Amino acid sequence: MRRLTPFLLAAILSVSACNEAPETPETPSSLSNNYPIALQKIAEGVWVHTSNYTVPGRKPIPSNGLIVEDGDNLIMVDTAWGEKATESLLETIKSEIGKPVTKLIITHHHLDKISGVDLMEFAGAEVFTHPLTPVKAANAGYPVPNTSVAALKDAKSRTKVGPVEIAYPGAAHAQENLIVYVSSEKILYSGCAVKGAEATALGNLEDADIKAWPATLNWVKATYPETQTIVPGHGKGSDLRLIDRTLAMIAKKVNAEKDALKAAAEKENEAPAKP
Repeated sequence: MRRLTPFLLAAILSVSACNEAPETPETPSSLSNNYPIALQKIAEGVWVHTSNYTVPGRKPIPSNGLIVEDGDNLIMVDTAWGEKATESLLETIKSEIGKPVTKLIITHHHLDKISGVDLMEFAGAEVFTHPLTPVKAANAGYPVPNTSVAALKDAKSRTKVGPVEIAYPGAAHAQENLIVYVSSEKILYSGCAVKGAEATALGNLEDADIKAWPATLNWVKATYPETQTIVPGHGKGSDLRLIDRTLAMIAKKVNAEKDALKAAAEKENEAPAKP
């Protein structure tokens, strides 16, 4: 990379909470210790924020987002993974950059990108996302953005927000995944539509559209050919070769599924007829 987050039961819980000592609010230092955030400057006015989510029995999973300077304010692309982690991110931005986040772009509805949206809205940030994202977040029981951008409804649509361009290239890792381009620095934030440099598999495919994914990525390559740095949703960034690597992984999975179906069909044909 360049220099460069039933009523009875409720009543019982409420009474129980009243009998307990109130929780002590976390201080900025304890937030950063419990929810560490890495903030890396990769170009003038552009930073990558990385939080980690720990699943029991597994190593922490890093999740990236972007911070882009917008005059005296900042644009955040995706929240940290978790509300507390997003709170820690805001504290880190305050101490290391010293400007307020006034706009938030959510690239899709998964928790690693959207879980801090309520906190950001409470803090006054204006939210930009695909029209399907609030619907999908609500259906999944995740935090729901209060706003979306109608102009991003159709595939291959684009719109400007301050110094960045938001595009909806089409379905890929998620049906509604957006990308963000910082033209002044030739930086593309791909979110989870593009895998990180060290990735060997496509990861979570629960909401993926494998058939549409290649065409989506090829449109991104053709639309932003001058890209010098791609920041993926997880893992290490690189250049446009990250898209080629992701395309290769998609092709490998599609071919493996075809081979498995073919083998199953051949086995079925070889099975002796039932008497």
